[in-house]
Amino acid sequence: MSTIDTVLLAGGLSRRFSNAAEGALPKQFCSLDGQPVFIHSLKALESLHCFRAFVCVVPPGYEKLATHLVEQHVPVILRDRVHLAVGGERRQDSSSNALEVLERFSPIPTRILVHDACRPFLSADFLGRIKASLDDRSYGAWIPVVPVVDTLKKIHNQTVVETLDRNYVQSVQTPQIFEYEVIKCLNEKIKSRPSLSFSDDASLCEYYGIPVGTFEGDPRNIKITYDFDLETLKRIVMTELAHEVKLSSCELESATTCTD
Repeated sequence: MSTIDTVLLAGGLSRRFSNAAEGALPKQFCSLDGQPVFIHSLKALESLHCFRAFVCVVPPGYEKLATHLVEQHVPVILRDRVHLAVGGERRQDSSSNALEVLERFSPIPTRILVHDACRPFLSADFLGRIKASLDDRSYGAWIPVVPVVDTLKKIHNQTVVETLDRNYVQSVQTPQIFEYEVIKCLNEKIKSRPSLSFSDDASLCEYYGIPVGTFEGDPRNIKITYDFDLETLKRIVMTELAHEVKLSSCELESATTCTD
């Protein structure tokens, strides 16, 4: 039987997020529908009921705040399964720090899921596709992808060099899924090569020739980078909640009709 753990990457300081310039909290701690962004991601993944533990990577100096927010917003039954790690200078350093926490677990995980905590909206359909990929071990790694809708151009020195065929490229999202021993081994390899830098964990697999499978992502799986991204997600959440209330009302009305 597989043991699957989750790594939530929330170790950045939100330098591109406008509120950061005002000394406000990093975006992963900002409120979305009354809860911190990273808590939304945590609870959405927990709804799959297939993870043993969650390792949340937070910026240095924010450990006490993260602990307080977990205690405030996470049910007791889940709280003991949430662990903290401190973020590193680069994404791969943060991932490596999380893996060191997982190394202390017994048994070590069979697979892990790595998710950007600032992608807090995971729809039911998308979660279903994530679960299917967690169960499929035909690839050492799985990533969600979505079609590119904009025209893509290669630029050099502010001049267009080439228009790329967008039929051959896709945007990559998280969560990404990995065989634990594979991603752990690759993380150990790059520790001796500090000049290498990767924008996501799947790029590490690609660099070392590990096949990476893809599954359908979700355009609503927005990563909060700028302040307007958070505002967009607030509208998405409100729309989703309104839809759920409407469905509940319809079900109640149908049940009342049947009773009559």
